[in-house]
Amino acid sequence: MLQYYELQPNDDIEYKKKHRALKIKLQDETVKTILIDDTDTVEAIVKVIGEKLSMTNADEFSLREEGKEDWLTQTKPLHEQGVGDDVMLLFKKKFYISDAQVSMDDPLALHLVYVESRDAILNGSHPCTQDEAVMFGALQSQVVLGNWVKDRKVESKEYLPTMYHKYLKKLEPLIQREHKKLTGTKDSSAKYRYVQLCRSLKTYGITFFSVKQQTRNAKKQRKVRLGITREGLLLVDEETGDSIKDYKLTQLRRWAAAPTILTLDFGDHEEDYMTLQTEKAEEISKLVGGYIDLLLKKRNGQSTTLKLY
Repeated sequence: MLQYYELQPNDDIEYKKKHRALKIKLQDETVKTILIDDTDTVEAIVKVIGEKLSMTNADEFSLREEGKEDWLTQTKPLHEQGVGDDVMLLFKKKFYISDAQVSMDDPLALHLVYVESRDAILNGSHPCTQDEAVMFGALQSQVVLGNWVKDRKVESKEYLPTMYHKYLKKLEPLIQREHKKLTGTKDSSAKYRYVQLCRSLKTYGITFFSVKQQTRNAKKQRKVRLGITREGLLLVDEETGDSIKDYKLTQLRRWAAAPTILTLDFGDHEEDYMTLQTEKAEEISKLVGGYIDLLLKKRNGQSTTLKLY
């Protein structure tokens, strides 16, 4: 009965279809149309997308609006977050937990992780050495062009991280040489080797946030980068890139997010709470909670309820 919902005079009720076609864009720019229940939460929608795409690690992906950096809230439906019917959503990897299990037996999962890794290498999100850059360029050449062909004109700049473009003349023949060695390598094998090489980098699987840390016994703050991984949290000096300290997720006792303040309690592993100033406090809190939730689910093989302080 309508009276059950305690509707008031002059309240508006929206009459619309329960199901709708949702357009999502994958990391490789492919657009898919999925029929969803508009009352489902984002978490449920991600699961439906994973089933439609026959993915085994869909719970490590999430949705966000094209052109925006913030992820949609997992526990709310799209309409409660102002996502209209004509909005394009990006289906991207948010958590890095089971990448080690990605294999050539799951072509789509391998492809998406490869594209994510390739983009991170090219835009400099994962810094690498020149030798590694050459190998990445050769593997990408094999994926895109197939086997090496003598005297074929190749835009090697497209296969190099931005930071190495100024060394193009030096590195181009090296990429060609390594590409030639890959002759006969299948597309899936080249993607797999690319992902494995990317996973060996120190920064792989880390989501960084620029924050200001309140220093102990001092009023001033220092600029640091807070990294979140499936293993824990680490602090890196903003200017030098040197590691300051790292913590295991198991050492984190509780955390609290205010609009611009994130408080972390590491129990006996720190003398006091760690206080960080950032506009991304809520986003960091959700990412930490998401990692803990996923790790517990995978460990116990069942759903868990997380208490976010």
